[in-house]
Amino acid sequence: MKHARELILHYWLPLLGMLTLIKLESTDALSGAHTGRHLGRILHWAGVHLSGESLDLLNFAIRKCGHCLGYSLLCFTWFVLLRGTYWLQHEYRRSLKGSIQIRRMWWRPTWAVLAVLFTFIIASADELHQMNIPSRTGSWEDVVLDTAAALACVWLIWARAYWRCRDSRA
Repeated sequence: MKHARELILHYWLPLLGMLTLIKLESTDALSGAHTGRHLGRILHWAGVHLSGESLDLLNFAIRKCGHCLGYSLLCFTWFVLLRGTYWLQHEYRRSLKGSIQIRRMWWRPTWAVLAVLFTFIIASADELHQMNIPSRTGSWEDVVLDTAAALACVWLIWARAYWRCRDSRA
């Protein structure tokens, strides 16, 4: 394949980086108890003193926001990989000449469905993995949250493609 280097550097490396990050976050070292303790130290250093209940609530909120951010970025990297692989396999100069709809170069339902599906599979595997770590708990609610973040990501990509291509014949 003439574009193998580009495929690896631009499309596979970001995805593998996100998968590695999620794997590292799924360890005992980043369990809720450990992150709560670190958060408490940081807040104490900054001069913010929270009660135990408030600190637990803040830790919970930050962790769930981390889930949303992490899994939406994972979905984004899946989507970009699928789109980039398609671009590299097909001659897309035709689209520049007007024979393909411009929006279809940026968004395809197949890419979105596969990106969300792959994100769901990784989220499920991550939660199953966490069930085997004593300091962690795996939950289906986190899988739902992660999948919702993936759906929001593909919706934002669609909205961006629509906005970018609204003036062209799409």
